[in-house]
Amino acid sequence: MAEKFSTTLTWEGDVEIGRRLAALVPNDLAHILEENGDSSILTITVESDDLENLREIVDSLLTTFSDQDE
Repeated sequence: MAEKFSTTLTWEGDVEIGRRLAALVPNDLAHILEENGDSSILTITVESDDLENLREIVDSLLTTFSDQDE
């Protein structure tokens, strides 16, 4: 049986920033943007068969998001 690794990233904040972040998520990653008035919650699920690859995906997402959360 092959190992599978996964993690979930959750961001909460302004709806406009949430929309910008959601637009940056690669199409092959499962994500949901929930909007409630002026606030939003972005949930991203990252899965990989390799722990190192999982870390690289998460690092890439966080780097991409770092300039947007302002």
